[in-house]
Amino acid sequence: MTIVIRNSLTRKIEELKTVEEGKVTIYTCGPTVYGVPHIGNYRTFFMSDMIRRYFEFKGLEVLHVMNITDIDDKTIRDSGKEGMPIKEFTEKYTDIFFEGIDWLHIKRAHVYPRATEHIQEMIDWIKKLVDKGYAYDAEDGVYFNIRKFKDYGKLINIKLEDLKVGERARSDEYDKENVQDFVLWKKSTEEELKRKIFYESPWGKGRPGWHIECSVMSTIYLGDTVDIHTGAVDLKFPHHTNEIAQTEVITGKPFVNYWVHGEMLNLKDEKMSKSLGNVKSLHQLMDKYEPDTFRYMYLSTRYDSVLDFTMDKLEGAQNSVERLRTTYETIQSHLRNLTQKSPMGKREEDLLNATKKLRKEFEEVMDNNFDTPKGLKVIHELAKDMNKYIKGEINHGALAEAFDLYKLLLDTYGLFEKSVSTDSMVGNETFDKLIQFLIELREAARKNKDYKTSDMIRDRLASMNIVLEDSPTGTIWKIKK
Repeated sequence: MTIVIRNSLTRKIEELKTVEEGKVTIYTCGPTVYGVPHIGNYRTFFMSDMIRRYFEFKGLEVLHVMNITDIDDKTIRDSGKEGMPIKEFTEKYTDIFFEGIDWLHIKRAHVYPRATEHIQEMIDWIKKLVDKGYAYDAEDGVYFNIRKFKDYGKLINIKLEDLKVGERARSDEYDKENVQDFVLWKKSTEEELKRKIFYESPWGKGRPGWHIECSVMSTIYLGDTVDIHTGAVDLKFPHHTNEIAQTEVITGKPFVNYWVHGEMLNLKDEKMSKSLGNVKSLHQLMDKYEPDTFRYMYLSTRYDSVLDFTMDKLEGAQNSVERLRTTYETIQSHLRNLTQKSPMGKREEDLLNATKKLRKEFEEVMDNNFDTPKGLKVIHELAKDMNKYIKGEINHGALAEAFDLYKLLLDTYGLFEKSVSTDSMVGNETFDKLIQFLIELREAARKNKDYKTSDMIRDRLASMNIVLEDSPTGTIWKIKK
């Protein structure tokens, strides 16, 4: 089955066809580094990670670029409030952003261009827009004339004839009821001149507007046409709408083939945002919850549906992760401790057939616009099948094949990214053999009714956080958290 994606531009589910076969380019609107990101922000970054991981699972070569906005209205405003030089201020919050990315096991993008690293390219673009007659110099900046671009607003279905004439928006953010010419270059205010936050340009001292930043950086690293542009749904307008206009004027080509927008994370029926003052920072919750809990919560609602956040939902995700982890460790222990192999029979055939069927189901639901909630159901079904199988005699090959798929699907979702065990020795062949030898000594002592020695071995292993579990098929061991 081919991959199909909801394309915000056409408002349709469309088959993925990349510019270059076997390769896919992804551009993500990254953070504006002026504060601590909240869990709604990270949901958007997680969405891009989920999409990238699935493409890699399918064998596609991915090039992922995510920008960092380190010069804009908000960074200037809040660095002034904190009394910090803007570079020092934005570096502080860039570091905090990456702490969250790494903690959540979100794969780092291949490139993280910063806006301040590409000011000259932005100036060059604005010159071209002026020369082409699509932009004009005004008293407070250079503006893009939206009426000159006949397809303006196609992402959100705005009609040019309904727009106001000759009005301008110096602010980077405004609503659809106030569509206006947008700013490309902002001439410096007195405060910005005083703080030396400016760049020289043909229009005097100033700095780029927010929208031009993403257009320039995406084309530098990904070319004129990007396969997939991701971002939160609230960026459709004005940010993504303005990106399309200015980029397609410069290149004369479609800017993006597939616009993929992640829905909001809501708290009490309102979107989570700093402006509403209802944010929950990821860093506030790190001590109580683990990364996999957040990943599971994000996966439990499809990316293009609103995620209504509650602490109960987070607790539920934690419980689900624990069940998956218990299965992981139990099956891992059985495979590690298995010394006798039962022959292949009907039970083994049933497990292998179920494994093949579940892999097919996983790909079908993920190929269909990344339906992660259904993907999680597949993983839980596989866990259920394995847990049922180990209640009887075990064939190593059959169980190992099912477990390999289990690990692959978990890895595709970025769950248990780091070793499930906290002991760095687990998986070391010599270490495993030593534990198995001690288990055999204990078993021999039990057969000889030497319970003192048997208990001593069990207790000494327990003191090293190695727990023994006796079962009808033998003794298995696990690392205690």
